[in-house]
Parts: sequence; structure tokens; C-alpha cells
Amino acid sequence: MGAERQMDRNGVVLVLDYPGRRAEAPVSSLDLQASGYTVRHLLEPPHVRELTARAYAERLLDRYGPFPRVRAVLAYCMAGPIAQEVAALLGAANGVGPPLVLFDGEPATVEDIAGQYRAAGANLGALLNLDEADWTPPPAFDDSLLRDDPAEAVRRIRRGLLDLGGRAVTRGSDDPDAARADAEAVTEFYLDWLCHLVAAHNSSWPAWGGPAVQIVSRDQPCPPQWPGAAQTRTIRVQASRVELLSHPEVADVVRSILKEAHDGPA
Repeated sequence: MGAERQMDRNGVVLVLDYPGRRAEAPVSSLDLQASGYTVRHLLEPPHVRELTARAYAERLLDRYGPFPRVRAVLAYCMAGPIAQEVAALLGAANGVGPPLVLFDGEPATVEDIAGQYRAAGANLGALLNLDEADWTPPPAFDDSLLRDDPAEAVRRIRRGLLDLGGRAVTRGSDDPDAARADAEAVTEFYLDWLCHLVAAHNSSWPAWGGPAVQIVSRDQPCPPQWPGAAQTRTIRVQASRVELLSHPEVADVVRSILKEAHDGPA
């Protein structure tokens, strides 16, 4: 009980780091629990499929909150815009905007989403033994559709991926039912990720009354000021993107930020 009370006094650290297999080290590599913080990973399955950053953040806080004592919000890569909405909602609820700590933080662009959509098609095509020429799903959206009617964009993404299952069937799959089932399962898996990116793309970049700290790898571009931040500090680490979150300097920097941060009202 004493350890639990100490962790409560230290406050909670919220983490937005989409799970999955990747070469880059995850935020969990920082091992902040060992320093006495309660760490809550918000991007856990079953995943949210809201299509704006604000709605996505609201669903996360409805599911995991309330959080009256948040020390900081940490986010990796394109989870940054959703994390910013989380920080804004916390600031409005608690009267204090927590620091937003971004690891190679960046917006989710239409090119990013299109690239991930194509990658999903390639992985599904390989699973279904399609010829490489058949791996690319048809175009599904542009920037205006993502913003004006993201639900339609996601419907087109889903149809495009499911069409690959249809191609496998028409090309004489040995097991048409299995091909359709595989296409549906893989499509739903990737839709979680693609909806996350669509939501990040549809961000309002709200001011939340708190600072942003950009912790960036040696080759990562970043803006001089994070949009909406009361102030922005940038710390460039001489590490690759893959190594960034496992670099000992980063863990020390984050612990320093958390030590300096003021708790919200209890």
C-alpha cells in the first residue's frame, strides 16, 4: 500500500504510443514505473475508431479516466495530435494543462495515410498469394474527403482492402471461403490503425495552456514551435529514430520533465 500511495502522490503519466511490431523502441522502454510513476497506456485494444482527434481523445478519456492528477502526456510519432487533444481536455477539466512530451512527433498527412493503406494492401496481397501487380488497392480518398467526410473515406479504404480478397477468389483460390475470411480479418486489423491516422489527420491543434517538449532523433525534422503550445522546447538526441526511446539520455530528460511538472488539482 505504501508504494501505491507514493505512486498516487507522483501522479499519472499518460502514454499514446500505438502498439504493434516495429523496429523503433516503444515509449515503454523508458520504464517510468521504476521511478514511481503510474503509467497509463491509452492506445490499447479494443481500439477506438473515431475519425477526429478530438472525438478519439474523448473516447479514450471516457474509457480510462478520469485523471485529476496527470503529470504529463507522452506521445510517439503521429499519435501527437490525438495526445494534444487529450491534454486540452485535461486542461479544461482540471484547470491545468499538462506538459505534452513528443517523441519524433509529427502530423498525420494524407501521404502518410495513403502509404499505410498501400502497405496494408501489400501485406494482405502477400497473405492471399496474389501477384505483386494485384497488391495495390484502388485510390480511396484525398485530403478534402479525409476532412469533410472521413467516414466515407474509411468505407472506401475498407472496400479497397476487401476487394483484394475478391481478387484472390476470382483468380482461383484453393479455398475461397478462407480467402474471404482472411481478407476480412486483416482488413479489420488495419482499419484500427488507419482510423487512428485519419483521426490524427483531423486535428484542430488546440491550445491547452501547457508546454510542449519535442524530443527528436538526429535526422527528424520538427517545427520550431508546436502548434497550440504555450511554449516549445526542442531537445535533439544524437540517436537514430530506431534507438531514440532506448537512449539513456531520453529517459533522463523525461524524468527531469516529470519532476519539474506541477500536479493538477487533486
